[in-house]
Amino acid sequence: MSKFVSLKTALRERVHLENALKEMGCEISNSKKIKTLLGRSYDVDLTAKTAFGMIGFIKNRSGEYEIAGDDMVLASDKDFIGKLTQKYAYSRVVSEAQKAGFQLVKESVNEDQSVRLVLRKWNG
Repeated sequence: MSKFVSLKTALRERVHLENALKEMGCEISNSKKIKTLLGRSYDVDLTAKTAFGMIGFIKNRSGEYEIAGDDMVLASDKDFIGKLTQKYAYSRVVSEAQKAGFQLVKESVNEDQSVRLVLRKWNG
């Protein structure tokens, strides 16, 4: 039987969350409702259409987004949260580096799927 669940994350900044979702091929919506497979509706702050179904994001009191949705939908892609977290971190690191005057020179993906970034700051 399906039920509504929310999963805690350390994702705080909406812009980087949206960047990560787009990078993963998700369609972002400003809809404030999400439905379970049984048709019950719940309030969320952001919705995203993924390859495995609709999910939502709820900003909790500590300022972190929780992934919310039907437990059967969320369970259908076990790697989703890890991939989302990695894409979020990438977006945040590159953005913060650019604000500090660094440029991305090179990036590579290692065999273990970790990402290596080479940044350079030009002194002028």
